[in-house]
Amino acid sequence: MQKASEIREHISAIEQTRKITSAMEMISSNRMRQVMGHIEHNRRYFTYLRRSMKEILESTQDVSHPFLIERERHHHTYVVISGDKGFCGAHNSAVLNFALERIRSNPNSSLITLGHTAESFFRSHDITPDICMLGIVQDPTLERVREVANELTDMYERAITDEISVIYTSFYGGTKRQPVEARLLPVHLHDYVDIRDAEELSGIMYHPSAQTVLDLMVPQFIVGLLFGIMVQAYASEHFSRMTAMRSATTNAKEMIDKLNTQYNMARQSAITNELAEIADAAEILRGEEEYGEEY
Repeated sequence: MQKASEIREHISAIEQTRKITSAMEMISSNRMRQVMGHIEHNRRYFTYLRRSMKEILESTQDVSHPFLIERERHHHTYVVISGDKGFCGAHNSAVLNFALERIRSNPNSSLITLGHTAESFFRSHDITPDICMLGIVQDPTLERVREVANELTDMYERAITDEISVIYTSFYGGTKRQPVEARLLPVHLHDYVDIRDAEELSGIMYHPSAQTVLDLMVPQFIVGLLFGIMVQAYASEHFSRMTAMRSATTNAKEMIDKLNTQYNMARQSAITNELAEIADAAEILRGEEEYGEEY
């Protein structure tokens, strides 16, 4: 059995770890609650934007946009979103292994990574990302998302790639906390099939023209879609980290309880030994006194 002093040091070390994991759980919980508001606001905005785009496309004949035109798929670009940090369970490994499988199945492709762990992962598998964007996933603001969207749309407009997909961890629906792939470009008309509230407004007039309005809406559609994806990935990361840190905190508490039991047993054993030694010493002294009286 360990000495009481050794067990006490062990308890102190685990207690410090428990404080850290508890603090990390609280931080991830707060950040996830904050981003939930962004998700809801973006969902409402995105719903109205898609509805308006569908109304224009259905009510106006002579409108088009380069992002709506299907191309032959010669080159595919994958945008992989992972976390910048660990301590989030299987969150990073799940989405990165999913992305690796997709990329290896499509040799004529390029890779853009968002997050430190994605860059390190693919380099360790002898795949060098074409573009690495760092620091964005920790604070997916609309301004930063626009920078990413502008980079991607510029690549598509210059025909550097024919299709762009984003691989991330979903936060909603049947795919919650699972890696998924979402097509960003091109935009397909059947992407609007699920919109039920759109109306065919043949008499509506768009100023200065329907084409001009659509030209403004399509880039906003790309930004809104990408922003929704990034905040979902952000929320999924912090949900996984919150869960992992809660589990670690619970395990630390259980270990401390077991060690406290061992510590009490070690103290009792030490006290018992000390009492036995005192009793033995007293017996020896009593024997010496009796031996002295006889002589």
